[in-house]
Amino acid sequence: MKKRLVSLLLTLALLVLPVVSAGAAQPDPTLVQTQTETAEAAQHQYSYIALGDSIVAGIGLPDAVYQRNGRYYDVSGNYQGYSKDCYVARVAEGLGLSRDQTANYGMPALMSGDLLELVRTGSCQSASINFSLPDLRQELKHAQVITVEIGANDVLVPIMYGIASAMGGPQVFEALLPMLEGDFRQMDASSFAALRENLDSLNITAQQRKALLKLLDSGIAEICTQSQASTLANLEALLQELKALNPTAQIVLVGYYNPVPLLPAPANPFVKHFRTLNRSVQKLAQQYDVAFASAAYTLVANDAHPTACGHKYLARQILKALEK
Repeated sequence: MKKRLVSLLLTLALLVLPVVSAGAAQPDPTLVQTQTETAEAAQHQYSYIALGDSIVAGIGLPDAVYQRNGRYYDVSGNYQGYSKDCYVARVAEGLGLSRDQTANYGMPALMSGDLLELVRTGSCQSASINFSLPDLRQELKHAQVITVEIGANDVLVPIMYGIASAMGGPQVFEALLPMLEGDFRQMDASSFAALRENLDSLNITAQQRKALLKLLDSGIAEICTQSQASTLANLEALLQELKALNPTAQIVLVGYYNPVPLLPAPANPFVKHFRTLNRSVQKLAQQYDVAFASAAYTLVANDAHPTACGHKYLARQILKALEK
């Protein structure tokens, strides 16, 4: 049970928290901010726009671009300075597009409702995120290709809040933050020992442990079930919005993979959830005459984000979907 707890806590934290650079002061882990150069964006028309969360952004790849701005994180440098190994770069290359023709709007910790609001209004803000793209609607009107990868955080963010609540406060984040400085992606004996020491230092009470075990035993499955309908409703509304903005664009919905492949399927609450969600999203894509790219066999690193090979696979899947 303890091994399962460690694995799950790490995965959830690394999926939804922003990147912390080595040696940086510890920020508020629930806040992320992005900025955009409005004047330049207003004059630019992108041929390919990638929308989504940290998977799109290329979190975990060594050359992804993020800057700490006070207590927030500015990811605007990643819009066109994204990693050469992320799937956005590989799809753009496959389409013969340059960086000037491509925008990577991958936003860490973004949920499907947040993306819908971002597309509708140009900004979104909640307890988890704070993003602004005031020219997004205008840019989407001119895009030839739009890819959408969103929905995994619809489950992961509520679970993280549940873990923090069960443990009586934010100390779980503070214990895991050192592991977000780049070591965990290449896990070794010393980094695992540091992780164990941090978790042991939490001094979880018997009552907190009981609440946490209840969350891991049945609470996660309940959150998965509850999120299905809202994720699909948000995706449908998002497709309607994109279709209204740009009826001629090629739109690709990117599917989901299991973020914790090291957990055996019977003990892994995400296997069933994302398998079911994949089927539902594929049907939604057919209903709205957009493409669907399966992500089921994405290679995942220790931080639950795709490896460089995983991004290469996702790019191939998207390019195949566009050819159909």
